[in-house]
Amino acid sequence: RLGRFGWKAQIPSVEEFVRDALSAELGVTVPEIDGFTYGVIADDDVAPDPEFTPEQVETLSFFIEHLDYPRAKAEVPQGREVFISVGCADCHTPEFTSLDGESVPLFSDLLLHDVAPEDARGIPDFAASILEFRTPPLWGISDTAPYMHDGLAETVEQAIEAHAGEADASRSGFESLSDDDKDALLAFLESL
Repeated sequence: RLGRFGWKAQIPSVEEFVRDALSAELGVTVPEIDGFTYGVIADDDVAPDPEFTPEQVETLSFFIEHLDYPRAKAEVPQGREVFISVGCADCHTPEFTSLDGESVPLFSDLLLHDVAPEDARGIPDFAASILEFRTPPLWGISDTAPYMHDGLAETVEQAIEAHAGEADASRSGFESLSDDDKDALLAFLESL
């Protein structure tokens, strides 16, 4: 099944993402449901399994699916122009059309891209190689440090500089910008 969630775009639905996060991040077991492959259904602790009911998983998934997206804090037109001109928008697509036709400022294509340096540590997952990651949305980026899949970039600028592979040209474009254009791009990103 085609995925859009997770660092490797391996998880096909919000409900399976919730099941996976409950198990992997919180250590909570989830009910076995036909067709669902994510989430641990039993463990060896003293709590009876599953620790979440199907209704609790569904309620949490519904809540997450209906969260509104972060709104831009300010307009930074010069920074947006620089963002597009250096190629950031090739993967961090500014607009995404939702199923109901709404234009959402996601700043992602939700696709896998080879953007890690050749010596990067990591794991392959299904069809995604060690160096491939799903383009994360940039909305709310100023509130989500640290950055990158490994959390090693403490600033947005460090995150840009950590891009490699398919993003080499965009990173090089950023590095060759004037100080004013760099500041405008960073201000734009911090405004999202």
